[in-house]
Amino acid sequence: MHRQEGNQNADQMSPMGLALAGGLAGGLLGGLTAYLTQDNEEDLVERGDDRAMRVIAGALTGVTIGTLGGLGVAAVSNQFRDQSEIHSEGGPCEESQYLHCNESINTPIAPKETLHNKLGHYLNNQVKIQQKSRKEAKKVVMAIQIELQRVLSQNLPFKIEAFEYTGSSYEGVKVVKADEFDIMIPIKIPPSWFHVDDSMEIPGFSLIRKTNMHNCGDSFDKYLEKMVSQDVTDYLSPVLLKRHFQSLIQQLFINGNFKNQMNYHMTLAPKGPAITINVKRSTYENEICIDIVPVLKIGQQLFVPKAHSQHKDGGLYSFLWRESFSLQEKKLLKTMDGQNECRRDLLRVMKTIQLGSSQIRMLSSYYLKTLLFHLNKKTSVNDWSCACLHERFKDFIDDLIECTSSKHLPNYFCPSANLLAEHAKQPLKELSSYLQRIRRRNEYEKLID
Repeated sequence: MHRQEGNQNADQMSPMGLALAGGLAGGLLGGLTAYLTQDNEEDLVERGDDRAMRVIAGALTGVTIGTLGGLGVAAVSNQFRDQSEIHSEGGPCEESQYLHCNESINTPIAPKETLHNKLGHYLNNQVKIQQKSRKEAKKVVMAIQIELQRVLSQNLPFKIEAFEYTGSSYEGVKVVKADEFDIMIPIKIPPSWFHVDDSMEIPGFSLIRKTNMHNCGDSFDKYLEKMVSQDVTDYLSPVLLKRHFQSLIQQLFINGNFKNQMNYHMTLAPKGPAITINVKRSTYENEICIDIVPVLKIGQQLFVPKAHSQHKDGGLYSFLWRESFSLQEKKLLKTMDGQNECRRDLLRVMKTIQLGSSQIRMLSSYYLKTLLFHLNKKTSVNDWSCACLHERFKDFIDDLIECTSSKHLPNYFCPSANLLAEHAKQPLKELSSYLQRIRRRNEYEKLID
């Protein structure tokens, strides 16, 4: 915020200028006083030299007193002016709402150098996605989605439900580049045909077991029968379902007209529970990854074909489905912030740090999202204003230290599932030590510099 032009000349007067002005005024006053205090005209004539000395001494005394007074006035003037600037400006407000927040008048650090303002700059300069980039990426995703719906409707013997759009791009927490999009394809299964079997007692994972599909008499049950393993009777196979959907998505690459029309270079690869379409377009600088995830919907529960860590051991481990809470997570993230609150901005900051940090990169963004959910639950709703971003940032680091040192991070919607259970202990310990050094030295800025 610039000062008004009328105040510029006053602001430019330095302390030395005020001191000199005070000195000259004091000198004139001292000399005049010395002159007027002489006895009479006759004495002045008889003691001409003494008169001159008195005038000079008075002037010097006045200069000294006036200079000291001028310096004092200048110091007081500057102090009030500096305090006024801190109180009224609080940093370059135009860059971010976080830079509007006023710092204490007594703070020993200039507002531009505080952690709070640095986080505001970081959000604007490092975290945010350019609007043009976001719009162009979504056009690409929309075109592929329309073609995918056509392919599925022509090749599946049942009607699929509306696609669900999940992940950071649709939760409002995507950072840096608009290059990742998640689309869930729900397959609604009647609970009377299959039921959720938790007999293996593995938190977050379940078997999907066939119960009664006799005499259903439609193509849907025949399709599902093909997804039931022939080796282990009655269990729906995540491998078979994912493999079949991958063959369907492959038809996007067979349709030459679609590829030529959109001018895409596309590749296909399985990744976790998803079939990933990697798209490179000549007019778009970044590669776009679209994760297509087939999802079983049984009652209110969703299950994705993500393999358990012991699936290679064979047996029932290879038939485990992971329960998904993507829709609950999306709803929570989209609604957790009120006006001028900073929960999602805090997550954006941490995700951007994770992308550029060799230490924190070992943790997935899903773990950071889970940490935010836990922090939000235990923190008062009044402590999430934009002015509190730097304090919540420190709290987040505290919680990150705690979970990495204890190797324990409960899934927010399934607390019995420890997300860090399969992680090696030593890398987590090293990450915890690194963050503890930052906290001990109060060097949080290093994470965003």
